[in-house]
Formats: sequence, C-alpha cells, structure tokens
Amino acid sequence: MRPPVLSILLSSFLLINLPALAAETGNLPVSMHLTRIAADKWRADYTFAEPVTSLEFEKADDFRATAWQPLTAGVRWQDGEQTERYLSDKPITEFSVQVSAYDKFAPKHYAPNNRFSDGGAALYMGFFDGAVHQGGQGSKSRDMALTVSYSGRAGETVIPTPSYADPQKSLQSYAYFGPQKPVAAGAAKLIMDPATPVWITEVLLATTSKASTYFADTYQRPLQRELILMVAVVEFESSGFSMKGGATNGQITYRLSGNGLLKDSPKARDMVKRVVTHEMAHIWQNNVSRGGIGESAPWIHEGGAEAMAMDALQNTALWTAEDVSAYQTAAIARCDKVRDQPAAYDYFYACGLQNFMQLKLAPSVVWRGLMAETEKTGQTYSEAMVDSVSQRLRK
Repeated sequence: MRPPVLSILLSSFLLINLPALAAETGNLPVSMHLTRIAADKWRADYTFAEPVTSLEFEKADDFRATAWQPLTAGVRWQDGEQTERYLSDKPITEFSVQVSAYDKFAPKHYAPNNRFSDGGAALYMGFFDGAVHQGGQGSKSRDMALTVSYSGRAGETVIPTPSYADPQKSLQSYAYFGPQKPVAAGAAKLIMDPATPVWITEVLLATTSKASTYFADTYQRPLQRELILMVAVVEFESSGFSMKGGATNGQITYRLSGNGLLKDSPKARDMVKRVVTHEMAHIWQNNVSRGGIGESAPWIHEGGAEAMAMDALQNTALWTAEDVSAYQTAAIARCDKVRDQPAAYDYFYACGLQNFMQLKLAPSVVWRGLMAETEKTGQTYSEAMVDSVSQRLRK
C-alpha cells in the first residue's frame, strides 16, 4: 500500500500574461451588483455608462462556458483561444448573468470560488473584470472601470474585497458570503471553516499571529489595510494532505483537502507553518503604496518570500535553526536540477531562495531596502533593483 502523500502547493501571487485587452479610447465606467441568490448561485448585474455591443474576458478554461448563464435577452457567448465574449444583437446598457459554483481549478488562475462546509463561499472577483466593445467585429476595446457592490442572503455576512484607490486592484481578491464573522489573529482577521481539524486551527492561529507581528515589527510597515485570511475545507475523502491557495491583494486564502488533514504530526505542522509564513511574506512585499510585485522575474518575489519566511520562522522560534538549515540545503539540491530551466516551478522557489542566500545579507535587511526602493521609485521589484539595493547595502 502506498503511503499517503503530504503535498502543499503555493499559488502565492499568481502572475498571468494577460491578452491584449488594453483600452485605446479610455476606460468605460461600469458598475456591477453581485447578489447571492442560492447556496451555489450568484447573480451579477452590470450597468454601463455608455451602450456596449459585447463584453470580453480573459479565458479561464471552461469556467464561463459551464458556470456562467447569460440572463439578458439577445446575448450569446463566443469562445476564443485566449479570450471569450458575450455578444449582443443590439447595443445594451445593462447585462445580467447567473454564476454557479465552480469547484475545479482553472489552470494558471486563482480558484473561481472556495466553498466552506458551513455553507459559506468566497468568489474571486477578478473574473468579473474585463473589457467592452462598442461596435462590430474589429472595433476597439475599452477596459472596464469596474466598481462592485454586494448583497448576501438574509442574515448573511458579506465581506467585500479590500479597498484600494485603484478599483481594479481591489477586484484581485475574494468576496466572502456566509455565516461567519472574522476573528482576530495578530495583525490579521481569520475566517476558518468549522470543519478544519483542531490541530490545523491551532497551528494557523499561532503562526499567523506570530508571523504577522514579526513582519510588522521587522519591516517597520504596519499593514495599510486589514488583512483577511480564509481557510476552506473541501473534502476528507482523497488520500494525502493538500493545502492549495495563496496571497491576493490584502488576503490569504487556503483550500484544504485529503484524509491526511486528520493526522497531526510534527512534519505536517512544520509544513503548515512554512506555507502560512511564506504567504504572509507576500503580503508585506506588496504592502507599499507604489510599485511592489510585478510580472517579471518571479524568482524575486517567490524566492524572496522563501527567504523572508525562513528568517521569520527562525526568529519567532516556530522552526529551529537546524530546521531552517535543512530546508535551505534541500532547496539548493532542488535548484541544481532546474538551474537551466528559468520557467520551472522549483526555479522560482528553490533557485530564488538560493539567489537571496548568496547575497550574504539578512533577508530582513534586503527586503527593507527593496520595499523602500519600490515605494520611492514606483518601479516593481526587478533583478536590477535587487542588484543595486544589495550593492548599496554592502557599502
């Protein structure tokens, strides 16, 4: 009999090369009201400042093909290689669509929704943002300047996405609908699935509290907005232990599954501590008014989060110095296997960690410098920035 597999996937800050939906004639103001109408259904009602003939979205596997049902008469769905559209027979100023729960993953995207055992659910709002056309085929597209309001069912808690000056940035997070109210966990607030095993709840609460306090003190940057953590339990039937999820703007979300969740062990505890601390590091990397995480050189923010996590785990006594050293040694071995594959998953994490180790500077010192530099210049983190900041810090 094969032993159960203990696996943890870090989605973290997922960066996608978006198709060209950039507006050429200015963004179009669009409002949308999202209403939860049933346990597994929502209704999205769009209102456009000017008439449009189609809506265009980045394709996300079969999510919209299977989970979105247009409610507006005369609107039909059209598939494409990179984008998909909802075409209208005539110009419209309103569009409504029913969205059903979608429990699969769309490759290279955040999970469209996370459902909790108590009936709660969280929807990733980035899927509702896109572009519009105001003419026939070949007409120029305009990005939506989308703002969203929310309604839950009677007595339900609704937590909108974090508020940013840039509304589009606000949409790159989850909105929660359900019976729970967040509980305090250090510098964060937590929505925990009641089906979460006691040992995982204990580790998550303790690690979140210690790590968030350490990052706030060490990087001298109190969070610019309240941090919400959401933990959903999907199922206990499959073998092993899977913890999938990552950091979005102002949030960290997790989906837990597998019968391995029911078994407490030192190894499992250490892995949960690492994932939580890694994701918390991403929140502080992006806890700036300008710049922050960009689309180039993912090894910087992923390997950087690994380095920040090792520093935090050791300095909060969540891990021993020996634990950290063993993890770093294993990362070097993994990196050696993919050194010539800069697009490989392990390259971002393992080689990224090794790159920061080779700077011979404390991770906290390097990242304080990078955060100050990105805030000052407005440029996103880059290899050039890492080089220039580390050289200056060595003088």
